[in-house]
Amino acid sequence: MPTGRIKYYNFDKGFGFIAQDSSDADVFLHSSAIKHPEYEELRVGQRVKYSVIEGEKGLVAQNVEVLLTPTERRWLRQGKAIIPRGYGGFPGQNQDQTGNDEALSAKDKEIDKSEPVRKHSPRDTSAPHAKQVTKPRTQSATTEIIAETDGATVEDKPSKQLSFGDLYILKQINFETSMFFALYGATQIPATVLEMTLSSLTLNNNGAEQQVPKTDVKYCYKDVDAEKLQAAIQVNEDVKAQQLTQLEDGAQACELDTEAVGKAQKDGTAIEITLREGEVFRGTVDWVCPYEIKLILENGAKVVIFRHAVYKLSVD
Repeated sequence: MPTGRIKYYNFDKGFGFIAQDSSDADVFLHSSAIKHPEYEELRVGQRVKYSVIEGEKGLVAQNVEVLLTPTERRWLRQGKAIIPRGYGGFPGQNQDQTGNDEALSAKDKEIDKSEPVRKHSPRDTSAPHAKQVTKPRTQSATTEIIAETDGATVEDKPSKQLSFGDLYILKQINFETSMFFALYGATQIPATVLEMTLSSLTLNNNGAEQQVPKTDVKYCYKDVDAEKLQAAIQVNEDVKAQQLTQLEDGAQACELDTEAVGKAQKDGTAIEITLREGEVFRGTVDWVCPYEIKLILENGAKVVIFRHAVYKLSVD
């Protein structure tokens, strides 16, 4: 069966369109063709599979099935309502639906990162497992819909600003992006991200859930960049020979000249990052936040480097 993503859906009128993975021709979708009544509302960006017939005015989808993650399938077995996935951003966030990272913005977005985050849903007061939280600010209020997942809720507690690194991971959760996570000991895990907390990531590795502390992760990248990224990595043999491992609790991470990095980002100047196990990455800064740096390497591959894994950083 062909697959695609919901391109547009009008919940009130019960119809929309599917953007196909294998063709530029959009497919008309009527609510009566959807096989998952558990979803109260389709969202733009959700992945689906379907069959196609030729209608009077073009292609029409039939037997439309929303593609569920392993976690969502478990929720169904447990009788829980599913918060529709694939939403492209938070209320007011200018984030596109294509999986590109260029539209990420951290302005006015807050969460409590002490609890697991799996999905954020747009405003939908009818959703059984969603609640609206309004957080006051000086001149305005930020409203978020927080999804309850597996008994853990992101509640209205003292919150921290959502960083570019958080936004990046949340976006990969929404789009179920196939990725690689590089751990110490030359381990590479192919996985999608199911859940994020302040200190760990829950990964779906070939159908098996695996919780990985963030301190174990050196860098991550999308599988579409795998070949280019592997070709771009160099190794500093002197650093590798030191056989460094994860920083111990309380140990001081590598001091970074944030002002120089910020200027390099603004000017498009190349920087070079050497990790504790000797890997060397060279490229321009896409974004930088307190815990991660995203580089666009010289051959176009993109990688997110966790700052606790950095041995040294130099700016041209």
